[in-house]
Order: sequence, then C-alpha cells, then structure tokens
Amino acid sequence: MKTNLIKVLVMSALAFSLPVFSDTTEDLVNTLVTKGILTEDEAALLTKKHAGETKARDQKVKSKLSISKYLDEGKLYGDIRVRQEWRSADEYGGNDSIDRSRQRYKVTLGFKTKISENWFTDLALAMGSKGRSDNATLGGGGYAEAKEEIFVKRAMLGWNPTAWLTLQAGRIKNPLYTKPMIWDKDLTWDGVSWKTKYKISKQTSISTTGGVNTMQGDDTQSRESTDKNSQYQLSAQVFGKHKFDAKSGPSFKTGLTYTMYTNSDGGVYDKDGNTAQVFNPSAEGNDAQTSINDLSLIEIPADYKMMVKPGLGMTVFGDYAYNIDGDDRRKAAIDAYGIDGGSDDSSAYMLGIGFGSYKDFKALDKGKQKKGDWKGNLWYQEVGTYSVDPNHVDSDIFDSKVNLKGIAFKGQYMIEDNVKFNIAYAHGEINDKSVGCTPGVAGDTKMCIDTMDLLQLDVTYKW
Repeated sequence: MKTNLIKVLVMSALAFSLPVFSDTTEDLVNTLVTKGILTEDEAALLTKKHAGETKARDQKVKSKLSISKYLDEGKLYGDIRVRQEWRSADEYGGNDSIDRSRQRYKVTLGFKTKISENWFTDLALAMGSKGRSDNATLGGGGYAEAKEEIFVKRAMLGWNPTAWLTLQAGRIKNPLYTKPMIWDKDLTWDGVSWKTKYKISKQTSISTTGGVNTMQGDDTQSRESTDKNSQYQLSAQVFGKHKFDAKSGPSFKTGLTYTMYTNSDGGVYDKDGNTAQVFNPSAEGNDAQTSINDLSLIEIPADYKMMVKPGLGMTVFGDYAYNIDGDDRRKAAIDAYGIDGGSDDSSAYMLGIGFGSYKDFKALDKGKQKKGDWKGNLWYQEVGTYSVDPNHVDSDIFDSKVNLKGIAFKGQYMIEDNVKFNIAYAHGEINDKSVGCTPGVAGDTKMCIDTMDLLQLDVTYKW
C-alpha cells in the first residue's frame, strides 16, 4: 500500500514538472528503480511519457527569434565613452588663437561571427562619417538637431583556410603593425588584406601583412562619367617577434613596411571631383594640403617589453618613417607654389617609454589589465612636412597635421575589468618654420599652428 502510494505521488509530481528539471527527473526515476519502488518497465514508460510532454511544452513556448544554421559563433561587442576635452593653439604667422572646452561622447556597436571553421565576419557601427574620429560633441546642433547619425565603421568577410594564412575583404580594421604617428587608430581600410604567420619556435615568429586600400575617384567617375583613374594605397609589411624567455620575457618586436600609391600624380580627388595637382604645405584648409603625390614610404615600428619586477612592466617603443620620394614631393611644391623650405623634412620619428601594473609578463605582452591596474606612456615625436601621408596621422595628439614636434602622455586606470579612466596630454610646436605652415586635414584648430596644447579626460565602458 505504501509503495503504491509513493508511485502515485511520484507520477503526479512528474506529470506537472517543468522541462528545465528534465535532468533531475531522470536522476529521480533512476534512484526509485535502484530502491525497488519502481520497476524498470514502469520507469521506461514514465520517462517516455515525461519526454513527450516536455517536447510538447517546448513547442508551445518556442521563441520566434531564430539564428541561422550556418552561424557557429556570434559575439556582440562595443563601448560607450564620455570625454572632457580642452584644446588651445596659437597661429603661426598670424595673431589668431583658439581655446576650446567641450564635452564629447562616442558609441561603437559591433557583431563578430564565425561561419564554419574557416570563415568569419565583423560588422561594426559607430559615429563619425569621415572615419578619422568616432566622437560627437554634446550639445552640438542644439535642441533641434542634437541626434547623431550612425555609420558603418567595419563590414568585412574573412577567410582563414590554414593556421598561417588569413584573408580579409570589405571595410576592415587596419591590418598593419604601426603607430599613431603614422596611422590614426580610428581609420579603417576599404579593400583587401592578407596576413601570414610562421612560428619558427615557441619564442620566435615571423609575420607578413599588407593589402590594397581604396582611395578616391571611383564614385566621381561613376556619377559624372568622367575619365579619371582610381587611386589605391598598396602596403606590404614583414615583422618579427622574439621572446627571450617564453614565460617571463622580455620580448622584442619590430617590422618593416613599404607603402605606395597608384595614379597619385594628379593628387587626391575632392568631394566635387576636382583634383589638387600637388601637395601644398602652405595654404591651410586647401585641398592640396592632403594630396598624395610623391609618397613612397618606409616605416619601422618597434616595441621592447619586460617585467621590471613582479607586478610592474615596462615598454620601450618607437617608430621611424622615411619618404623615399620626399625630395620630389618638395620640388613639386616649389614648382607649383614657390614653397622653398623643408629641405630636411622627409623623415619622421617617435620614441617613448611606458610603465604599468600587470599580473605577469603574459599580461604585459598581450596588453591585458584588470580592475585596479594602471599604465602610462610618455613619448616625443617629430614629423617632417614631406615625410608621411597627412590623411592618416592621429587626429588628437597633433590635430591631424604634419610639420609638428612635441611630447605626449597617455595614462590609464582600470576602474573595473571593463571600465577604464584615461588621461591624455600633448604639447606641440611647428617643426620647420621655413615651410610656413603645419599642413594636413583641417582638424579642430583649422590654422597653421605655432604651438598647441591638448588635454583629454575619458571614461570608457566596454562590453
């Protein structure tokens, strides 16, 4: 009588159990069989009945949201950053000056996927239509026009057929190992890239990377049926990394990059389809200040990392760039505009040192920090007028311009594992006064700079 009562109670309880307890239900039935309360036939019948009821219940509550059967992995990521910024500058060769304080923010939302074993994608949306900056200014446009637009930051398809080869196409993250003196970190590529990696040993690897970055011209040609050649940036790079000890370091990494441009004799096409014939280093705000004629660049970035003591890491870093066609770029400016200056302005360099708290060398090597960790980098850089592409240089530290020299500092403190506070400061001044200006993208100061100062305070939340 007691056994039969238990059976009735167990069957009643299982009949009303929820699907989420299916594993527990199976364990309970097996235990009752072991104790002799249920026979194996009764247990099999009960389990089968319960499975059928669970399936029917699942079908009723099934979500309408479905995921492609081809998607193996998906990762949603992004960040929100708020910033307080101060900029000031004095005009070279004039009396104008600027002293600006503003509050800014940026939002990035991305989704990475893995399709089968070899294919992957990355789609990211952000503010900042021109790519050089993802920031928006709070209050910009006033109450009537305060909503910002979202643009495509990345949209790419990648293929990884072997462990040593990766191919990418679309709007992709800059594939080169480089520094902000040469490349603003917010800039992306429109084109294709490749990357190979060969592990010589556990401590040494050699990699190559590069690709084709589409410049300007195609849209003008298609809209106006004009006969203009498209322009492309071609880059190729080889770099190596050696760990003197695989676990405790130190490590040394350096590379050699070559960059050239196709159909660059006519300069860069502007938004109206006109061409700036040659680079003009003297006229601020003129399209010719961003022309890409006579640029054939060599770049050598480097990083040395070591643990000074347990918990404290040090990095020595630098970058050197030289324009092989720098003299031709200068002569073209002399012929076109009579700018006779900058005879030694074909090179650029930066050199810096950084310290930070890291759990171990592996964390330092990968740049991984946790709550309570900090780091700070201090460097000096000097960029010649004819040394690099003015379209690519960092938009913050020296305001998207060349022919500047000065110091910069960036510090970071991890408030949480995914929340960080940053501070950045830079002081710059004109490098070669014989040129008469600091050419480049108009930037925020929009003037030929004599001296400038920048201070930024950021809080960033990442997910």
